[in-house]
Amino acid sequence: MKKPIILCVDDEKIILDSLEEQIINRLGKEFSCELAEGGEEALEIINDILADKKDIAVVISDQLMPGMHGDEFLIKAHALLPNTPKILLTGQAGLDAVKNAINNARLYRYVNKPWEENDLMLTIEEAARSYQRYLQMQEYNRLLRNLNKATQEISGEMDYHLLVNKLMTNVVLTIGAEVGYLFTAQNNKIRVEASYALSQKELEFVTNELKNNYQQFNQNTVKKLVSLIEEDNLEHCFVAPISKKGKNLGYILLENKNNKTAFNAYQKEVIQMLASQAAISLDNSNLYNRIEERNKQLEETKKIIEEKNKDILDSIRYARRIQEAIMPEKELLNYYFPDSFIFYHPKDIVSGDFYWFLEKYHKFFIAAVDCTGHGVPGAFMSVIGSNLLNQILNEYSILEPEAILDHLNFKIQTALKQDQNAETKDGMDIAFCSIDQENDLLQFAGANRPLWLVRDKEIIKYEADKIPIGGGQFGVQSYKSHSIPLKNNDVIYIFTDGIVDQFGGDNNKKFTSKRFAELISEIHHLPLSEQLNIIQKTFSQWKGTQEQTDDVLVIGIRYHSSSETT
Repeated sequence: MKKPIILCVDDEKIILDSLEEQIINRLGKEFSCELAEGGEEALEIINDILADKKDIAVVISDQLMPGMHGDEFLIKAHALLPNTPKILLTGQAGLDAVKNAINNARLYRYVNKPWEENDLMLTIEEAARSYQRYLQMQEYNRLLRNLNKATQEISGEMDYHLLVNKLMTNVVLTIGAEVGYLFTAQNNKIRVEASYALSQKELEFVTNELKNNYQQFNQNTVKKLVSLIEEDNLEHCFVAPISKKGKNLGYILLENKNNKTAFNAYQKEVIQMLASQAAISLDNSNLYNRIEERNKQLEETKKIIEEKNKDILDSIRYARRIQEAIMPEKELLNYYFPDSFIFYHPKDIVSGDFYWFLEKYHKFFIAAVDCTGHGVPGAFMSVIGSNLLNQILNEYSILEPEAILDHLNFKIQTALKQDQNAETKDGMDIAFCSIDQENDLLQFAGANRPLWLVRDKEIIKYEADKIPIGGGQFGVQSYKSHSIPLKNNDVIYIFTDGIVDQFGGDNNKKFTSKRFAELISEIHHLPLSEQLNIIQKTFSQWKGTQEQTDDVLVIGIRYHSSSETT
C-alpha cells in the first residue's frame, strides 16, 4: 500500500533537510516525505503525485520565499487539495498573510519560526491523522452507497437461483473483495450455492467449477470455510454468518487471496449488514417459492396465496430497512406485557435509536438506546450495541443491569479502541431494566437516560448515571442499579432524548422533559394503545412544519403482577 505523503516547501535547503529528518523519525512508518524549494516546484510535485493516484496527507510551507509566498502557494495548493490540512511556517510573516491563508486555503495551523521540534511534530501528526480520518470517512461513504445499491438490487428478487447469484455479485462488488462464496446450511449440511470474482480469469474459473466440477469444488470450498470458522486467523479472509431469529441459514466468505489485503472494520460491518439482508431475502425467497409451488397444485387456495404474496411484498419493502432486521419483534413485548407500546420514529430512514428486549431465566430485559448521532452513523453504532447486548446476556449470562452496562461500556470502548485513541468519542446513552414478574421487582440502570414510573397518579423519576456508554471516558466508575418493588397497575416509561429535544410549538422551542411529564400525568391512566396515539399526535402537532430534531423512541409498559393475571 502506498504511504500518504507529507509535502514540505521552503527555500532554505537546511530547513527542508531538518524537517524531513524529523518527520521520517517521527512518522516514517506511516508516511513518506516530499520536498520542494519553492511554490512553483511544489505545485508541479502535487500534480505529479495526483497523477500517480497517491494521497497528500499534509502540506507544510514557509511564508517568505522568492517568487511565490507561502500564503499564495497554499491558496493554489488548496484548489488541488481542498481536503488536505495546510500548515504555514512563519518567521517574519505579517498577520495579513496568515489571515489570507486562513480565509482562502482553510489553513490548519501556523507555527512560528524557530519552532520547537516536539510541538511541530505533534501538529503535523494531528494534521496527518485528521486526513486519515477523512479518507476513512470517504471509504465509509463509498461502502454506504454500495450497500444501498446492493440492497435495492437483491431485495426484490424472488427467484432463488437469480437471488443467490445477484447476492454474491453485489457483495463482492460492494466490498471490493477478490472473490466471494455464498454457502447455505440445511439439515446440518453446508454447500456452496454461488460465487463471484472481480478478475475475469478467476470468475471464469469459479463459474466453470460450479457448473462442471461441482462435487470437488464444493468439497474443497466447504473445507476452507470450516477451517476459517474454527481457526479465524487469516486477516485477508472474512466469514459472516447468515442467520435470522437464531437460525443459521448459511455463510458469506470473502477472500483477498492474491494481494492478501485485510478487511477493515467498515468493510466487516457492511458485510454483516449484507448478511442480515441476505438472511431476509433468502428466507423470503424460500417462502415465496413454497407458496408458488402450492399455488400451482391447489387452485382453490388462490385467495390465501394472494394474501401471503401481499405479506411477502410487504416484508420485502420492510426488509429494505436493514437496521430493523436486527431489532427484536415488537410482538415479543406485547406477549409479555399486552398493555404496552413502542413509539419508534427515526429522523432519517435508519436510526441511531434502537429498542432491545430479551426474555431469559423468567426475567424480561428491555432497553431504550440512543447512539451517537442519527441516520447511518448512528445506525452503525446501533448494530454494534445490539450485537453486544445479545452477546453479554446470551453468551456471558450477565443478568444484573448495572453489570450489563459496565460490560457494554468496556466492550464499546474496546471495539472502538477508545483506550488507544482519545479522539474517538462515539458511544451511546441507555435506559436498561429487567422485570421479574414472579417477584414483582424491577431493576434499573441508566447511562444518561432515566426511568419514569407512574404510581397513584405520581411520577417517580429514577435518574441515570451521568456517564455515557463509550464516548472516550475510559476506565470510569461502575454504573449503579435501582431495585424497585412493583405494584399492580404501575406504568413504566423509558425513552431517548429525541422527543424532549424536538423544536416546535408557537415559539419554536424544545418540547422539554417538563412538558413530556405533564403529558404523561394527563394520559397515564389510559390504555397504552391510546397513550401511543396521543403521544404520536402531540409530537406531530408540536413539530408542525419544523424538521425533526433527532430520532425518537419511547417505550411504555403497564405492569400487571403475575399473581394478578393468574
